[in-house]
Amino acid sequence: MGIIEALDNTSTAAVDKGEAYIKTTKKYYELKVFQQLALLSVTGCKLAVYFGLCILGLIFLAVAGASAIGDYFDNAALGYLAVSVLFFALIGIIYLVRKRIEKLIIVKLSENFFD
Repeated sequence: MGIIEALDNTSTAAVDKGEAYIKTTKKYYELKVFQQLALLSVTGCKLAVYFGLCILGLIFLAVAGASAIGDYFDNAALGYLAVSVLFFALIGIIYLVRKRIEKLIIVKLSENFFD
């Protein structure tokens, strides 16, 4: 009888430790998900503010630059055309290096996610 009781006590203790491990693991993953959501939310809000301000500044800069170029060439349309060609050139450059940009973003996200 002593061996059966010892096995029963050992198996009960193993079950208790297994349940505690599962509860602890669940709490860990809940905290990890919360950390990732908080990081994503904060980063998203900061990016929205930065993006909005940069776009606003870029609009004013583009209009001022186009106006200055138009004054230089005595033709406003030519100034706006030059600025639009510049923007399309930037879009083309970004399109050409898009794979590098994607790779950089994936590396940065994986560093934050898998730490």
